[in-house]
This record gives sequence, C-alpha cells and structure tokens, in this order.
Amino acid sequence: MKKIWVFLVAAFFYGCSSSYTPSDKMLEYMNNMSTEQAAQVMQKRIWELKAPHGICGSRGFWYDNSSDMTVYIDKISMLAHKRGRQIKKKTHSFNDIIVFEKAYFKYDFVFNRINNIFVYSDPLLLPVFPGCNKNDLSEPYKVIDLYIDKLNNLKFIVMDSDFDETMAAIGLLLPDKPVILK
Repeated sequence: MKKIWVFLVAAFFYGCSSSYTPSDKMLEYMNNMSTEQAAQVMQKRIWELKAPHGICGSRGFWYDNSSDMTVYIDKISMLAHKRGRQIKKKTHSFNDIIVFEKAYFKYDFVFNRINNIFVYSDPLLLPVFPGCNKNDLSEPYKVIDLYIDKLNNLKFIVMDSDFDETMAAIGLLLPDKPVILK
C-alpha cells in the first residue's frame, strides 16, 4: 500500500511538471514580450521595506497584473541580457544619464562629496527606484514612484558585471535617450 501511495504521488508531480511548469509559461511570456510590455513590468516593482545600512539597496520582485503571474528578477534579467548587447551598440552620448562601469563601489566617497549620484548593485532597480542620497541614509527605504520624465541629470554607478542589464533597463524605459559610458 505504501509503495502504491508513493507511486501515485510521484506520478502526480510528474504529470504536473510535464504538462505545465511556471518557468515554461514565464519564458513563453518573456519571449513574446514587447518593449512596451517589458517597460511596464519593470515599473510594477513591488518592494519590501528594508532599513538602510549606509548603502542603497532593496529587495523585491516584478509583478505583471495583466498576466496574473509573478515575474522574478532572473527572468527579467534574461530579457535584459538578450537585448543588452543590441542596446549597448545604439548608445552614444547624452548629458542627462551617465553610467560609470566599476567593479566596486566607494559608498562614503560618493555620498559625502557628490550630489545626484545613485549607486545600484542591481541595475534593474534604476527605472523605478531612484536610490538614496546622503540625506536619506538614516531613514528606512520607502516605495518610491519615479516617473520617466524625472530621469534627468542622473548618474549611475554599476558593477561591470551588471553593465548589460543596465544598458537594457535604460534602453527599455528610455529608448530615445543615448547614454554616456565611463
């Protein structure tokens, strides 16, 4: 009887996994996603409040209401990687957005001496989360709605390993704005 029960449970899980898996649906949705849809998904970031520790950071996930499913960061990252190289080739120069490609960050130096500099360990945060500055470091993080028309004179410092995702995120939300690369 025990063997039969184990077999039925195993068969149930096998049947579910073979006929449908969230990752397959996610990949299908992602592959058919237009640039406009990707931008909308990026702007639907849902945040967990996180107390600051001297640097900017946040945890959360993407949620797409139209498809009624959660789109986790790694799935959007795949989309960013796919388009990152193409977007990178199209960017030339623009005086409003500067992306510094760095392998590590000097947090104290940046926040104490330079205004309007935002540091991101996750480049996919940049379209909807404007980071923090030296005046915000003592406050808990809040959900911030940053509209595209406010993305002016911003400077982003990103890790070199996140460079393609940064270019893709900027390109998806600001397709008409090239970027200065440092």
